[in-house]
Amino acid sequence: MAGGAEFTLDDLPRFSPWPARLLGLTAWEPRKRTAEELDREFDRDKWGALLRRYADAGNSGTLETVEEWALGSDEPSLCTIGNRFELLTPGEGLRRHYQTVSDTLQRLLPASCVVELGAGYGGAALRLAVDGRFSGTPMYAAEYTGSGRELLVRLARASGIPMHVGQCDLSKAPMCGFEPPAGAVIFTCMAAHYVPQLTDTFVETLMRFRPRAVAHFEPCYEHFDASSLIGAMRRRYIEVNDYNRNLVSLLHRHVVAGAITILEEQPAVIGVNPLLPISILVWRCND
Repeated sequence: MAGGAEFTLDDLPRFSPWPARLLGLTAWEPRKRTAEELDREFDRDKWGALLRRYADAGNSGTLETVEEWALGSDEPSLCTIGNRFELLTPGEGLRRHYQTVSDTLQRLLPASCVVELGAGYGGAALRLAVDGRFSGTPMYAAEYTGSGRELLVRLARASGIPMHVGQCDLSKAPMCGFEPPAGAVIFTCMAAHYVPQLTDTFVETLMRFRPRAVAHFEPCYEHFDASSLIGAMRRRYIEVNDYNRNLVSLLHRHVVAGAITILEEQPAVIGVNPLLPISILVWRCND
């Protein structure tokens, strides 16, 4: 926090164009999440651009270097930590985000392996691989986009990190191109929210992997209180971007059916984007 200053929702328009967009004060075209849109946004524009830059740099940079390129600026922005607004640099916000992920997953060990589905270029998986708390635990990472997978492979190779890398599509079955061993800790992080409506197949496919536990670090529409201004804005942000709106409901339906048990559920834990904070949801199969 800069100089001990306190920030509130009223400060958000100074740091983000989204309040004006959500209030209709500036033009914005709502998105529709399709396979073509995902390919354009990530495979070509985001991860594709990073892969080309990494290749131009001789395929020898670190994860931190690529993240600096992706972030583009070190100007502080408004983030949320629980119910608090804090002014953080993008790098510090990202560090705290991944610390939340690693601390949660560490509590779920030991495991046959750790598997990230929807890994992008490996921001979480590559960090876990060099975290001493996960020493000796094999790492698997599956990603939807070809450019994300290729950049992940090159980053792992440049850092000497062993990593099983494959393809995945969280909206389909089979979900990924490899079969992790039973007893894995499987997780998604800012990945499942790109599927607007998840189906029973999503949970059932994860259950078939016979995991030790499954963790989701995802923005959760149902966790945002529509009776509060920040909650209503977060819901609207998800709606206009066509992000997921049913992960919590889906998991709770399987709890009622007796198929799974939710071990941990923490709403809106941290938001590098304060309108899209991640919740923590951890569950296991009922044998």
